[in-house]
Amino acid sequence: MKDIIIACGSGVATSTAVVAKISDLLDSNGFAGEYRIQQCSIAEAVGKSKGADLMIATTAKPDGIECPFISGIPFLTGIGKAAIEQQIVDFMRQ
Repeated sequence: MKDIIIACGSGVATSTAVVAKISDLLDSNGFAGEYRIQQCSIAEAVGKSKGADLMIATTAKPDGIECPFISGIPFLTGIGKAAIEQQIVDFMRQ
């Protein structure tokens, strides 16, 4: 079971959209039931990263993140989205 943190500025708006997109991505690639997603604000991200397997955020990476980090901005802009999706799928295969 992989623990994935999805963070945005407030932990509500854009992270909710990204959670839906990542859940769809993972489920459609055969990972249903193999991950847990938790949303948070970027202010909470450092503390939550200690126990996480992966963090995806729609903001800049804060100092002190203790797990692998992937920018979630392509899920909002569409630019580079396919590459980020592949990176997430590859991470799940590890």
